[in-house]
Amino acid sequence: MHPSYPRLFALGLGMALTATGFAQTAAPAAASGSATGGRANRPPPAPPVIPALQPWDRPAEGPALFTEDFESGAISDKIWSVIVNPPATATVQSDLVAHGKYALKITYPAGSTRDYAFIAMTVPDALKNHFYGRAYMYISGVPDPHSVFMSAGTTGFPTRANWLEIGGYTGHFQPSLQITNPTTDIPRGEVPAFQGTLPIGRWFCLEFEFIDQPDRIAIWVDGKLDVNIPFTYNKITNPDVKKDSGLIGAFSEFALGYRTFAQGALIPKDINIYYDDIAIGDKPIGQLTPVPAAK
Repeated sequence: MHPSYPRLFALGLGMALTATGFAQTAAPAAASGSATGGRANRPPPAPPVIPALQPWDRPAEGPALFTEDFESGAISDKIWSVIVNPPATATVQSDLVAHGKYALKITYPAGSTRDYAFIAMTVPDALKNHFYGRAYMYISGVPDPHSVFMSAGTTGFPTRANWLEIGGYTGHFQPSLQITNPTTDIPRGEVPAFQGTLPIGRWFCLEFEFIDQPDRIAIWVDGKLDVNIPFTYNKITNPDVKKDSGLIGAFSEFALGYRTFAQGALIPKDINIYYDDIAIGDKPIGQLTPVPAAK
């Protein structure tokens, strides 16, 4: 349990502590109100179905084509677009870092609902269909419902775009396909999946692979494969359109930050997500020096 979410506070509100470091409101004994029920009366998220982790080949590591360690002390507007729906914020700070003197901090304030803060960059042409990446992350705690950390997709995220996403749900990673800029052949919708374990309250090395042909997300945590999910989009009915490849079209934009679909009542404390030592390339990039546990 993260120290900023005390057990007595949770129990006093009739909440149960979860693996995500936050308290989840207990399910009511019976629904009340309208036939559909209000948000306050909805039960906690259902336990996800976790597919078995399948092996995945990882080629030899190579140099990154892009790196960002925030050692300039600021978010460079020559590289990054800042995408914020206040009061969430994206800042560079020096209080908590993995390496060096600075790291990115995303703050999602207590009680907020449907806000977000991301920074996004243009994906190099050589990586439009397939790229690897690395980021050191520290997650203070997240509520159980769907959280979003990273995306690779078309421009317009997180409102009107198509993307592959790394998120979280009830203590697991939630890799997903998101279609919010539909066409006649590829209608609006999503394909979520659940796998692996979301580390909370410590620095960890997140390595990832985004593939659009065919569509897949793989994730390694501290060098160990934790997620390997291919995507099939069964809403496609045109027999001439593939259901499992080219669903994004090309990766134009890579974004990282935070948003959650939890209601504000489930967020009693600020959510802080830290990113450091970001890199992407056409080969796995590998880890840096392990971060001491005390940091």
